[in-house]
Amino acid sequence: MSHYHVPLIKDGVGMKGDYAVLWFILIGLVVWGVFVSRRALYRTEPMEQLFLSDHYVHDDETERLLEQEGYEIVGGKFSVPIRIRVDEQEEQSSRLWVDLIVKQKEDWYIVRCARERMQLDWTASGIRKLWTTYFLAFPDCAGVVIVDMADRSVRVIRMDVGEPSGSSE
Repeated sequence: MSHYHVPLIKDGVGMKGDYAVLWFILIGLVVWGVFVSRRALYRTEPMEQLFLSDHYVHDDETERLLEQEGYEIVGGKFSVPIRIRVDEQEEQSSRLWVDLIVKQKEDWYIVRCARERMQLDWTASGIRKLWTTYFLAFPDCAGVVIVDMADRSVRVIRMDVGEPSGSSE
Protein backbone atom coordinates (compact mmCIF):
# COMPACT_ATOMS: atom_id res chain seq x y z
CA MET A 1 0.00 0.00 0.00
CA SER A 2 1.45 3.26 -1.05
CA HIS A 3 0.68 6.49 0.71
CA TYR A 4 0.65 9.68 -1.17
CA HIS A 5 2.07 12.37 1.03
CA VAL A 6 1.13 15.99 0.39
CA PRO A 7 3.49 18.30 2.18
CA LEU A 8 1.67 20.71 4.47
CA ILE A 9 4.42 23.22 4.26
CA LYS A 10 5.49 24.51 0.93
CA ASP A 11 8.80 26.14 0.39
CA GLY A 12 8.45 29.12 2.82
CA VAL A 13 7.87 31.69 0.04
CA GLY A 14 4.64 30.26 -1.36
CA MET A 15 3.02 29.91 2.06
CA LYS A 16 3.77 33.50 2.97
CA GLY A 17 2.13 34.62 -0.25
CA ASP A 18 -0.96 32.54 0.51
CA TYR A 19 -1.21 34.04 3.98
CA ALA A 20 -0.82 37.55 2.55
CA VAL A 21 -3.72 36.96 0.15
CA LEU A 22 -5.84 35.53 2.98
CA TRP A 23 -5.09 38.54 5.21
CA PHE A 24 -5.85 40.92 2.33
CA ILE A 25 -9.25 39.26 1.80
CA LEU A 26 -10.05 39.32 5.53
CA ILE A 27 -9.10 43.01 5.87
CA GLY A 28 -11.24 43.81 2.81
CA LEU A 29 -14.23 42.00 4.31
CA VAL A 30 -13.83 43.82 7.64
CA VAL A 31 -13.58 47.24 5.92
CA TRP A 32 -16.61 46.42 3.77
CA GLY A 33 -18.58 45.26 6.86
CA VAL A 34 -17.76 48.46 8.77
CA PHE A 35 -18.75 50.61 5.78
CA VAL A 36 -22.09 48.81 5.28
CA SER A 37 -22.99 48.85 8.97
CA ARG A 38 -22.14 52.57 9.38
CA ARG A 39 -24.18 53.39 6.30
CA ALA A 40 -27.17 51.43 7.64
CA LEU A 41 -26.92 52.99 11.11
CA TYR A 42 -26.63 56.59 9.98
CA ARG A 43 -28.83 56.47 6.88
CA THR A 44 -31.77 58.83 7.08
CA GLU A 45 -35.05 58.15 5.44
CA PRO A 46 -35.02 59.86 2.02
CA MET A 47 -38.01 62.04 2.87
CA GLU A 48 -36.58 62.97 6.29
CA GLN A 49 -34.37 65.46 4.51
CA LEU A 50 -37.43 67.65 3.97
CA PHE A 51 -38.24 70.61 6.14
CA LEU A 52 -40.80 68.90 8.34
CA SER A 53 -42.61 71.78 9.94
CA ASP A 54 -44.95 71.08 12.80
CA HIS A 55 -46.67 74.39 12.07
CA TYR A 56 -49.79 73.50 10.18
CA VAL A 57 -53.44 74.19 10.55
CA HIS A 58 -54.78 71.31 12.57
CA ASP A 59 -57.96 70.17 10.93
CA ASP A 60 -59.39 67.43 13.12
CA GLU A 61 -61.50 65.95 10.32
CA THR A 62 -58.55 65.76 7.92
CA GLU A 63 -56.34 64.22 10.59
CA ARG A 64 -59.04 61.72 11.51
CA LEU A 65 -59.55 60.69 7.88
CA LEU A 66 -55.81 60.17 7.41
CA GLU A 67 -55.48 58.22 10.65
CA GLN A 68 -58.46 56.01 9.71
CA GLU A 69 -56.60 55.15 6.50
CA GLY A 70 -53.51 54.19 8.53
CA TYR A 71 -51.37 57.29 7.99
CA GLU A 72 -49.23 58.93 10.67
CA ILE A 73 -48.81 62.70 10.32
CA VAL A 74 -45.11 63.50 10.29
CA GLY A 75 -44.89 67.12 9.19
CA GLY A 76 -46.78 70.22 8.31
CA LYS A 77 -47.29 72.72 5.58
CA PHE A 78 -44.41 74.06 3.51
CA SER A 79 -43.71 75.15 -0.03
CA VAL A 80 -40.99 74.50 -2.58
CA PRO A 81 -39.94 77.45 -4.75
CA ILE A 82 -39.91 76.89 -8.50
CA ARG A 83 -38.15 79.23 -10.92
CA ILE A 84 -39.34 79.14 -14.52
CA ARG A 85 -37.73 80.70 -17.57
CA VAL A 86 -39.13 80.40 -21.10
CA ASP A 87 -36.90 81.28 -24.08
CA GLU A 88 -34.43 83.13 -21.86
CA GLN A 89 -37.12 85.63 -20.95
CA GLU A 90 -37.54 87.07 -17.48
CA GLU A 91 -37.58 84.43 -14.79
CA GLN A 92 -40.97 83.71 -13.23
CA SER A 93 -41.55 82.25 -9.81
CA SER A 94 -44.08 79.80 -8.51
CA ARG A 95 -44.46 77.55 -5.49
CA LEU A 96 -45.35 73.93 -5.03
CA TRP A 97 -47.41 73.62 -1.85
CA VAL A 98 -47.44 70.61 0.43
CA ASP A 99 -50.14 70.49 3.11
CA LEU A 100 -48.80 67.56 5.13
CA ILE A 101 -46.24 64.78 5.10
CA VAL A 102 -47.54 61.42 6.29
CA LYS A 103 -46.02 58.02 6.78
CA GLN A 104 -47.63 54.62 6.45
CA LYS A 105 -45.42 51.72 7.52
CA GLU A 106 -42.08 52.66 5.93
CA ASP A 107 -43.53 54.72 3.07
CA TRP A 108 -43.68 58.53 3.01
CA TYR A 109 -46.41 60.47 1.22
CA ILE A 110 -47.02 64.07 0.22
CA VAL A 111 -50.53 65.25 1.18
CA ARG A 112 -52.58 67.85 -0.62
CA CYS A 113 -55.99 68.88 0.65
CA ALA A 114 -58.41 69.52 -2.18
CA ARG A 115 -59.71 73.07 -2.25
CA GLU A 116 -62.89 74.36 -3.82
CA ARG A 117 -61.03 76.09 -6.60
CA MET A 118 -58.96 72.98 -7.38
CA GLN A 119 -60.24 71.30 -10.49
CA LEU A 120 -59.65 67.61 -9.83
CA ASP A 121 -59.58 65.62 -13.05
CA TRP A 122 -59.21 61.92 -12.31
CA THR A 123 -58.41 60.91 -15.89
CA ALA A 124 -54.86 59.74 -16.61
CA SER A 125 -53.97 62.94 -18.48
CA GLY A 126 -55.59 65.11 -15.77
CA ILE A 127 -53.64 63.34 -13.03
CA ARG A 128 -50.41 63.63 -15.04
CA LYS A 129 -50.89 67.37 -15.64
CA LEU A 130 -51.77 68.21 -12.05
CA TRP A 131 -49.57 65.89 -9.98
CA THR A 132 -46.40 65.00 -11.94
CA THR A 133 -44.57 67.99 -10.46
CA TYR A 134 -44.86 66.46 -6.99
CA PHE A 135 -43.22 63.24 -8.14
CA LEU A 136 -40.42 65.24 -9.79
CA ALA A 137 -39.88 67.36 -6.68
CA PHE A 138 -40.09 64.39 -4.28
CA PRO A 139 -38.83 61.29 -6.13
CA ASP A 140 -38.51 59.31 -2.89
CA CYS A 141 -42.17 59.65 -1.91
CA ALA A 142 -44.38 56.60 -2.33
CA GLY A 143 -47.25 58.70 -3.64
CA VAL A 144 -49.41 61.78 -3.29
CA VAL A 145 -52.39 61.55 -0.95
CA ILE A 146 -55.36 63.72 -1.87
CA VAL A 147 -57.76 64.53 0.96
CA ASP A 148 -61.10 65.80 -0.31
CA MET A 149 -63.22 66.95 2.61
CA ALA A 150 -66.19 67.69 0.34
CA ASP A 151 -66.39 63.96 -0.46
CA ARG A 152 -64.82 62.85 2.85
CA SER A 153 -62.37 60.81 0.79
CA VAL A 154 -58.68 59.98 0.78
CA ARG A 155 -57.17 58.96 -2.56
CA VAL A 156 -53.60 57.91 -3.26
CA ILE A 157 -51.82 58.62 -6.52
CA ARG A 158 -48.80 56.53 -7.38
CA MET A 159 -46.89 57.18 -10.56
CA ASP A 160 -44.31 55.03 -12.32
CA VAL A 161 -42.65 56.44 -15.40
CA GLY A 162 -41.60 53.87 -17.96
CA GLU A 163 -38.83 53.90 -20.53
CA PRO A 164 -39.18 56.17 -23.56
CA SER A 165 -40.28 54.44 -26.74
CA GLY A 166 -40.55 55.44 -30.39
CA SER A 167 -43.73 57.03 -31.67
CA SER A 168 -46.08 54.91 -33.72
CA GLU A 169 -47.09 57.94 -35.78
